[in-house]
Amino acid sequence: MGRLPGIPGHAGRGVIDIHAYDVPLARKLPRLSERSGGGLPEAGPDLPRGEAAKLSDLIEDMDRARVTSSLVVLHEEPAEFFRLAAEHPGRLYGLAYYDSLSPRQGLERVRSLCEDHPDLILGVTTAFPCFDLDPRMNDFAPLYEYCRQRDLPVQFHPGGEPGAGEARGPMAIGVLARTYPRLKMVCLHAGGRWHAEMPGLLRRFPNLFLQVEALQHAELEGDGEPRALRALLRAAGSGRLMYGSDWRGRTDHYFHRVEAVRRLPWWQRQNVAWRTAVRVYGPRILGNWTMEAGNRSD
Repeated sequence: MGRLPGIPGHAGRGVIDIHAYDVPLARKLPRLSERSGGGLPEAGPDLPRGEAAKLSDLIEDMDRARVTSSLVVLHEEPAEFFRLAAEHPGRLYGLAYYDSLSPRQGLERVRSLCEDHPDLILGVTTAFPCFDLDPRMNDFAPLYEYCRQRDLPVQFHPGGEPGAGEARGPMAIGVLARTYPRLKMVCLHAGGRWHAEMPGLLRRFPNLFLQVEALQHAELEGDGEPRALRALLRAAGSGRLMYGSDWRGRTDHYFHRVEAVRRLPWWQRQNVAWRTAVRVYGPRILGNWTMEAGNRSD
């Protein structure tokens, strides 16, 4: 592939992370579970370790892992994010969290964040399946129209294996991609059925993209690369894939996931590590990554 216009020399090994959290999910789960009637998944073994984590820890982890910039889900504590973004220009950008349990108020908050901070908020993220909500509901159409008009990509968290019906399945996202062809849509954490069905959807819908975190739970090949990631790259190519760490506190997994991306062949690594993210979120997400910095990262 040719170089992106206005971005010469980005052949280095820097990484753009399109999905991190503002505060550890372990602190949010009890309240979210209560709102959803107890239907949320358990925190998992790594989350309690990060309960005392601070967003400033993300900056330190990024420096250690040589991550160029990160997109951070702004769930409830944007003040600390904006403070750190000002202190570290070009390193942190925001994803406005859309509260699908309160569609009107959720859209108002998205509007406020996006319009008050247009240089820092680069997209929107949702969690429909965590609340057993169908993303195709009419209540959510104003969100999609707003994002389409402002060219804000929307991240969808599939929520694991689909349950009964298709509200949490790939079909629902395919319907949305067809209904809103000019809205960029990013699916997160594709494993299981999503891993099997996403390649076909990516070939069919040019506005659909996939975030992978090196599919770290999958069985590893002898060279340490997740087998599922290798299969996904064979089936779907790398041009629609991008990297998201799912950072939510300090764990070794963060560094293992970044290194799994760096071990990819260079033509796949460039797409997954940064090139697809630039196509989706625009060149601002490159932050301060210059040609000199890119060469140093090699």
